[in-house]
Amino acid sequence: MTNRRTFLKQTALVAAAAPFAGKFLDFGPAVPEHIGLQLWSVRENMQKDTPGTIAALAKMGYKEIEAFGFDSGKLFGMEYSDFNKLLDDHGIKMPSTHSMFTSKNMDLSAGDITDATKKIIDDAAAAGLQYVIAPYMIDEDRKQIELMVKMFNQIGAYAKKAGVRFGYHNHDFEYTVKASDGRLLTEWIVQETDPSLVALEMDLYWVVKAGYNPLDWFKNYPGRWELLHVKDMAKTAGKESIEVGDGSIDFKEIFKQAKLAGTSYYVVELENYVTTPMNGVEKSRKNLVKMF
Repeated sequence: MTNRRTFLKQTALVAAAAPFAGKFLDFGPAVPEHIGLQLWSVRENMQKDTPGTIAALAKMGYKEIEAFGFDSGKLFGMEYSDFNKLLDDHGIKMPSTHSMFTSKNMDLSAGDITDATKKIIDDAAAAGLQYVIAPYMIDEDRKQIELMVKMFNQIGAYAKKAGVRFGYHNHDFEYTVKASDGRLLTEWIVQETDPSLVALEMDLYWVVKAGYNPLDWFKNYPGRWELLHVKDMAKTAGKESIEVGDGSIDFKEIFKQAKLAGTSYYVVELENYVTTPMNGVEKSRKNLVKMF
């Protein structure tokens, strides 16, 4: 009886102390639910053997992917419905895709986005996507940033009604090129787009390469960075991308501020490889998981 009574007292003390444990112990962020791969990283493999590549990614532990080129009714030569079935067969989801948008997606005479643009959004909704993300801004459009942010808001409004979220993914030029008013292009995008209509996918590699600390942007614009492209930077003069965990970017410190940033989705991307694309993305996922 004495042993049982002692056990119950100890259990009660542990339960009472549990809410305060976090104040004294820093366990770091938990491994996030959403860790995916931008398929551009393995584009040649996808073109040569789409089913085999998806199967291999699933075996590596990837549960999510981010597609690219979602604009013509097909992905990697497959109808959207067939591609989704392939993913389902391997337990993989596709929360987001990249789809190219330019100023030509805006019908200036009507003051609205084009019907073709609306179809991309409608197709994404039908495919069960959560995000459609513009991955790049061509040179011509960088000179008319006011039109671009207006278009982003309009695409975002249409997407919201369709049940999809529109977003924008950066490179380095958004953090180096200034508009006529002196603001960086990224400042235009983050300040002039409606947070309820436009999400931002920060490519950490390009922000660092442009000379900025991603944490500063998290602090200045909290809650805007719903997705992160996790791409590391080699410790070389060329600063090319490298397998996650083998470069110079301090991901652990960045990820600690995920709540401030508003981040839920982590998307691995590689553009250069020490070995092969498939080995690179496998290593990147393993290293990424260890950072939480």
